[in-house]
Amino acid sequence: MKEGEGYAIVPGKPEDSVLLHRIDTTDEDEVMPPHHFHKEVTKEERKILEQWIREGAEYEAHWSYTPIVRPPVPAVEKHQELVRNPIDQFIFRRLEKEGVEPSPLADEATLVRRLSLDLTGLPPGPGAASDPEQVIEESLNSPAYGERMAVPWLDVVRFADTVGYHGDQNQRIFPYRDYVIQSFNDNKPFSQFVIEQIAGDLLPNPTEEQIVATGYNRLNLVTREGGAQPKEYIKKYAADRVRSIGTSFLGQTTGCAECHDHKYDPISAKDFYSLAAFFDDLQQWGVYQNYNRSTPDLNGFNNDHPFPPELVTRSSSLLERIQFLESQAVELLAQQGIPEEGEEKLIELKDFMEKHPDGWSVMETKAFQSSQNTPGKVLPDDQSILLTGSPRKDDVLSVELQPKGRNLGSIRLEALPDAANAGHVGRDASGRFSLSPSFELLVPGEDARPLKVRFAQADLDRPAKYANGDRRSLSFDGTWFSAPARFELPSDLTRKKATAVFCLEQAIEIPAGAIVRAKIASADIGRMRFSLSPRLDPVPGHDAFSPQFRAALESSQENAAFHLCFTPPAKLGAGYGNVLAGIRDARGGWTRTVVSNSIDKPAYPSRVLNRGDWQDESGELVEPAVLSFLPSDSLPSDRRLTRLDLANWIVADENPLTARHFVNRLWKQFFGSGLSNVLDDLGGQGEPPSHPDLLDWLAAEFRDSGWNVKHMVRLITESHTYRQAAAHREDLLEKDPYNRLLAQQGGRRLDAEFVRDNALSVAGLLEQRLVGGPSVFPYQPAGYYEPLNFPTRKYRASGSFQQHRRSVYAHWQRTFLHPTMASFDAPARDECAADRPMANSPQQALALLNDPIFVEAAQALGEVVTRELPEGSDQQRIEFLFQRVLNRAPDEVELASFGKVLDSIREGESELSPWFQVSRLILNLHETITRY
Repeated sequence: MKEGEGYAIVPGKPEDSVLLHRIDTTDEDEVMPPHHFHKEVTKEERKILEQWIREGAEYEAHWSYTPIVRPPVPAVEKHQELVRNPIDQFIFRRLEKEGVEPSPLADEATLVRRLSLDLTGLPPGPGAASDPEQVIEESLNSPAYGERMAVPWLDVVRFADTVGYHGDQNQRIFPYRDYVIQSFNDNKPFSQFVIEQIAGDLLPNPTEEQIVATGYNRLNLVTREGGAQPKEYIKKYAADRVRSIGTSFLGQTTGCAECHDHKYDPISAKDFYSLAAFFDDLQQWGVYQNYNRSTPDLNGFNNDHPFPPELVTRSSSLLERIQFLESQAVELLAQQGIPEEGEEKLIELKDFMEKHPDGWSVMETKAFQSSQNTPGKVLPDDQSILLTGSPRKDDVLSVELQPKGRNLGSIRLEALPDAANAGHVGRDASGRFSLSPSFELLVPGEDARPLKVRFAQADLDRPAKYANGDRRSLSFDGTWFSAPARFELPSDLTRKKATAVFCLEQAIEIPAGAIVRAKIASADIGRMRFSLSPRLDPVPGHDAFSPQFRAALESSQENAAFHLCFTPPAKLGAGYGNVLAGIRDARGGWTRTVVSNSIDKPAYPSRVLNRGDWQDESGELVEPAVLSFLPSDSLPSDRRLTRLDLANWIVADENPLTARHFVNRLWKQFFGSGLSNVLDDLGGQGEPPSHPDLLDWLAAEFRDSGWNVKHMVRLITESHTYRQAAAHREDLLEKDPYNRLLAQQGGRRLDAEFVRDNALSVAGLLEQRLVGGPSVFPYQPAGYYEPLNFPTRKYRASGSFQQHRRSVYAHWQRTFLHPTMASFDAPARDECAADRPMANSPQQALALLNDPIFVEAAQALGEVVTRELPEGSDQQRIEFLFQRVLNRAPDEVELASFGKVLDSIREGESELSPWFQVSRLILNLHETITRY
């Protein structure tokens, strides 16, 4: 204010404070805020301001930026008999102040259904526990708990199976989703959960699981568009990660500071780019190749295959899937008998294993030729090929090999150290080598047959890991990449035998006189040897046929699987095809996933970008730093900070945001809204918490419990506040229409995934025997993907049991989200989604009636009722349906209504058809998809 105009605030004297005069004035030029802002100060707010000035106008930091201090639990005068834990005392104290009574407990059936839906995303099944305490414990120890808890987390970190930009191509990252599910099921401390995702690769001796967790850093949208500018997209990825850190962990709108200082919170543009600098060390490219390989380019184009860096990992979910499929094979074999051809092949396999205990048969080297005339010879003792002399550019080695045995499923290439190459396996000065082999079968009198590789794996004669400069990479001609296999040896293993195993797309029978020809590009290898195995999925390297495997071969399940794998498709009976395809697709449990890898020198170090302009180089270069307005005493000051420092700071006691943010989101899961209603913004534009002391008490309890998520879930679900009835109350309509006082529970529609899961569950179709694994493709309308180009693709719905798996495993296409998911408000996950809107639309009812999965569910439910009550009356069957779907009995009006429906459709119909239609009706009820 100008001199002589007074002071905006005069502590203790509201009458002299210009602030209040500007609020009260009728002068259009003076009033604050101006009327055209439509943000008038209410009478209640003005009263608070006046009281604050009268009491001295002491300024305090914004509520979420203050240290977390556990407040005392308040005493309550009324309803002490209802108090079950401190949560109730905080809630009841506020209700006493407002003159509002709490609601009574919900009836037992409603409470059990509520608990089951909230904790597992599924309704209670037949024979489920009726005691709420037992329901809580059984739910928390069920795999379904992790699948339910994962959904809001996958929203907030924007997990998807596709890249998002332009062609929205697929990426293989399902192991990250499985990591999230398993972490919740294992009750991993939330602090550890955070650290592993942001910086698992930087932990000392990281485990494979911790490296898989760093897929979090790779969930941003990426482009594979030709002509895109790498630097521009590197900056886009950095901004995306800063927004994700703010939304996922801190509850801050960090993205608002990308172009300028935040307008409402103390987040500066420098803070934004300093956070981005933490991720400068990530190995990444600005533009990822769509089809072909390209040479290394440090300016931002990819150099190896579409999504480096990647980790080849053995997925427990895939291994479980194989076991499940093999058990299905046993059932089929019991029903249909063993195919004769499969029995013959199994006998041959056992004979092969007796002759070759390690599972591999060395192929005889008949001839070899170098395109650059590299000198070499065949060593007759072990049939290896020894090349000498300096590596030559563009050399291609062609090797003709005589296979032994009648069947070929996999080829093993061994790189062997030799004295002729100074004890190294490679021939260059460092002893390294890389190679790109392809294989074909030469049959006399026929054209060469390419041998298509389905899967490849490197075995480096040591436990698998991804650290200390170890850069194993394999891309291969087959399912994922068009390039032939490439195998690179880490520098610390150049004097040890290295092995690469190439599994064919399908096992073949070797014709008489046939030769296997291997063509190897970049053949700077020194000495090599080739072997074959009849199996499609041998364990890589020298462990291929372990004693445990040989013992397992005698079991009926293994026999069943081999019968299928070695039987010609045309000879397979009904049902065998899907099982065989599933076993092959699981590839022995091995898969790829994108992960984080740290490099020393980023191509584009972070600087403050003027107005977010990626081309502007005038801004200040910045070092990694956390938000400047928050305490950071726990961080080291004598070196450059890393992602691990950022992760540790996020869960440090001095950080006031993380614990508040998570418990606020957790509260929303059980009450429909957070204590602070804006889940992604605990800053100035968010909403102050309805119960600030309760939020701080919960945050302190969460932190002091060791970041124990299940402890917090128990605490909430055991409270009377949670267990209240959700019945309509006239006295609250005007006083508390949005239930911010929490005098009752609230009803709300299930999230999209659980709407689908609920229908499958009550119909008895839901497949819950597997947890994790590759994403599945639900039914969707034909032609829905027609606009999806670069490349064009055709949607193929999953078959067999996969169609009935839980929706958390559904393929998530960012630009073309599954229509049913979209109609029930699931986010595309192109941005972090801390909350989902709840809309009611005609499309939802149409989806419930016409989506093939709901039609299947209705048909199965109709079959259940007719099977369970073959002699039952209409009333008994209707009561059965209500109890199974809604966990309650129908009233007289509902019995009459459903009876009329039956009468109107029964004439001339089969026994099942009317109950199919009635089942469609009950699955479409509002109550069926609502949690009370």
